[in-house]
Amino acid sequence: MNAALTGRAMAEMFGMARDGVPRRPLRGVFAAGLFALAPVMAAAQGRAPEGPRPHPAERAWIAACVLTAQAHPPRAAFGRCAWRIAAVCQGEPGEGLLIARLPQLPGRPLPAGPCALVETAIWQQQMDRWLRELSLLATARGQDALRRAQRAFLAYRDAACAAEGLLSAPEEAEAHRLSCRLEQTALRALELKRLRDEILLDIAAASVEAR
Repeated sequence: MNAALTGRAMAEMFGMARDGVPRRPLRGVFAAGLFALAPVMAAAQGRAPEGPRPHPAERAWIAACVLTAQAHPPRAAFGRCAWRIAAVCQGEPGEGLLIARLPQLPGRPLPAGPCALVETAIWQQQMDRWLRELSLLATARGQDALRRAQRAFLAYRDAACAAEGLLSAPEEAEAHRLSCRLEQTALRALELKRLRDEILLDIAAASVEAR
């Protein structure tokens, strides 16, 4: 089971080419914070590990960032929007106007590990939402392919992130696993959104031509 299988299933479903989107390495500054915190956290398949809940303002910031980046491919949108909430959650200075507008939130700042879980939970919610919306637009055959593709992705994410932890130095294992899970979830969410948006554009174009 690998990322290429997931991509092929999506291409089969909608007849679209899908560029591979490799995961971006963990940024050094954030890694240093994560290395200092290595609790044992459960990793239920398909769900982010339990952690502090995101605030509505944090969810709204991700949604706003994705909206401003909607003309960009998933990798570019990822670069603009991912890791921002996790960084601000730790008390780091915000980057960009929207982050500067985040109010002082109760229960913040937090250590690096819980902050990674906060942002992962937001991307998980977005991934689930865009998966549902994409499924509503797909044919019955497409829905089945989408379910198979998502199961393949979840299995790949869990295995890849577990392996990344096991292949790291013990003091860095949890940091790498959490980083991997956040980034894999964010990239998958943005890829599902891209597919949904392309279908909506096709529907809109067909409606105009039919007039």
